[in-house]
Amino acid sequence: MEEYNKRRKSTLVDDLNAKYGTHFSLGQHITYAGGKYIINGTHGHLLIIKNDRLETLAHPLDVYPAIKLSGIVTFDGWTMGPNGKLKIKKG
Repeated sequence: MEEYNKRRKSTLVDDLNAKYGTHFSLGQHITYAGGKYIINGTHGHLLIIKNDRLETLAHPLDVYPAIKLSGIVTFDGWTMGPNGKLKIKKG
């Protein structure tokens, strides 16, 4: 029964992916409103996301996949390290 529920939830996420053109899956780590969450399922046309303190709903187009940086990334005068902190170049 547990495996059936996981397959059903996964199918619902696949339906949302087809509808909005996204590529999310159950258990995927994502970023939403500045916080780190995990996709736990769907509710209607929204994703159910959770972290250690909160479970909430989010629209699939407002959610971004979590990206792990292996080094320092620089773009348009901004520098971001693996810890996720942004620095602005002066001058």
